Amino acid sequence: MNTRCQLGFYELEEENLENWEALVYRHTDGYPDAVLADLLPILEDVREMGGFFDIEYLSAFVVSELKTDFRNIGISKHFHGDIDFYYAIFQDRILIYQCRYSQPHIEWRLIKTISLGGEKK
Repeated sequence: MNTRCQLGFYELEEENLENWEALVYRHTDGYPDAVLADLLPILEDVREMGGFFDIEYLSAFVVSELKTDFRNIGISKHFHGDIDFYYAIFQDRILIYQCRYSQPHIEWRLIKTISLGGEKK
């Protein structure tokens, strides 16, 4: 069975999950170990290039780097009901939530916070 997840990119510092600027769906390998192994080097590369928090470019770059086949990565218009994990990506941190199938996002459980290096802008 696939472990699905979504990545939400946030420009504002508030932790309102509904205020995402870009939303990406990952059909497989959504467990934190797999996602973080893929995502953290990409975020570091973007930070070194100086474009870390231009949400349009950051989210597009993440999609281009994660895209392995036609069905693995997609752009979303809303939260999917079939995700197991949700990654809220802010400039200075990633909040990882565990989700149950069709569970409303207000009931997701925060399981981990990852601090990201670099200065806040």
